[in-house]
Amino acid sequence: MGQSPDSKNYTLNPQDHILVQGNADIKNGWVEPRVWTTQITKIAKKGSVLLSVRAPVGEVSKTAFDVVLGRGVASVGQTDFLYQYLITLKINGFWLRYSTGSTFDSINSADIKDAIIFLPEKNEQSRIAKTLNCIDNLIAAFQRIDNFLHYEAYYGQRP
Repeated sequence: MGQSPDSKNYTLNPQDHILVQGNADIKNGWVEPRVWTTQITKIAKKGSVLLSVRAPVGEVSKTAFDVVLGRGVASVGQTDFLYQYLITLKINGFWLRYSTGSTFDSINSADIKDAIIFLPEKNEQSRIAKTLNCIDNLIAAFQRIDNFLHYEAYYGQRP
């Protein structure tokens, strides 16, 4: 689970440490640097799978960088299978049963640690993740084509 640095240590300097505070720092399933910090609290290594623990609970992302974790996210592992599995849990509303809060939904570290999930053997995990990653890549390619065609239709020229 993350722990937010003191706000006085927040910067806009890309030379500092990338801070992931929550869903505002995530785009299309990846960390997108927006805020940096000079104070290191909790770290997630490059390739980590991150889980949003505050509204909305259960959003899943990966990081292509070492990052400092704010209190809105938790680092939960580093496998493609885990990433894909957590997306499935989110779609199925798994985390909603743990979510509490009157102002905004949240889960805590005990909820994550105590969650019962079923994992196939490692070789099966690898095959499933590889297949789902290929599907994700195809979807992203079709979205790029669709964006290109919309741009061309709207502006009457290619980007």
